[in-house]
Amino acid sequence: MIYERMKERTGTAGIYSDDAERLSVEIRVYAEELERSREILDRLLRERFVTTAQDEGLGAYERLFDAVTEGKTVEQRRESLLLRMSLREDDFTPAGIRRALDSLGVSYDLNEYPAQRRVNITVTSDHTLKEQAFIRSQVSGMVPAHLICQLSFNTLTWQELDNMNRTFSSIDSEDLTWDQIDNRQNES
Repeated sequence: MIYERMKERTGTAGIYSDDAERLSVEIRVYAEELERSREILDRLLRERFVTTAQDEGLGAYERLFDAVTEGKTVEQRRESLLLRMSLREDDFTPAGIRRALDSLGVSYDLNEYPAQRRVNITVTSDHTLKEQAFIRSQVSGMVPAHLICQLSFNTLTWQELDNMNRTFSSIDSEDLTWDQIDNRQNES
C-alpha cells in the first residue's frame, strides 16, 4: 500500500522512471520500513491506553500498581485498572474504599464502626497466598491511617463453626492467635 503510493507520487513528479529497476528496489525498501514503523506505532498507540491495550500495555500499568492478574481475562484486567486509576486522593470514604476494593477484583463484606474508628473487611472470594499478600499490601495503603483496619480472608461463618460441633475448650486448646482465628478457613 505504501509502496504503491510512493511509486505513484514519485512517478508523477518524474523523479523515478518505471524502467529504473534499482530505484524501484530502493522505493520498495523505504516502503517496507515505513510499513514496519507504522505497525510498531499502531501497536504502541493501542497499548498506551487501558481501554485498547492488550497484554503488553496492561502489563505495564499493572506493574505500576504491583497488581496480581493471574487467571484474569483482558477485560477483567482493564476494568480493574480503570477502577484503580479513577481513585482520587480524597477517596478515603467508605464508598472510596469500596471502589478501591472493587478495583482489586475481590468480593468482600465491609463493616465500619465509626465510634471505634474501625473498619472490618472480610474478603469472601478465593485467593492464593500471593494474591492475599497483594490485597493486604494494597488495603494497608488505601485505608486512612486514623482507622484500625482488620482484614480477613474466607473466614468461617458462625454457622460453619457451629456445624463443627466443637467445644470452646477444644478450640481454645489449639492456642491460636486472634489473627489465626480470624483467618481460619474451612478445611473440609
